[in-house]
Amino acid sequence: TSKNAPAIAGQGGPNLFPAPKSALDAFGPEYPGGVGTRNGIRGDGVFNIDTSLAKRFVMPYSEKHSLQFRWEVFNMTNTTRFDTWDASLDVAVTGTFGKYSTTLSNARVMQFGLRYEF
Repeated sequence: TSKNAPAIAGQGGPNLFPAPKSALDAFGPEYPGGVGTRNGIRGDGVFNIDTSLAKRFVMPYSEKHSLQFRWEVFNMTNTTRFDTWDASLDVAVTGTFGKYSTTLSNARVMQFGLRYEF
């Protein structure tokens, strides 16, 4: 994956190939009766680190009552992984060859929680 690859035509950006022009030359249309390649492209996969931090405070008036404060972070490193299934691999459209259109991971999400137990 190359996050700032030069474009063959048009605007550059995230691309499956670091050099889309040379990758396009390696690919070709599959003709009837040809063998072809199955699963020739593999993606990076998913990478997420989800963490949480919690603290419980016992209430001074009763040990059966407590207050819990939670902080949870999903995709802590804010890592972007692109979806290779949605990459444009049409050899007839050279301007978008290898460009990604969606991501596998979501952006970083943080949430806070307050829980009263009795």
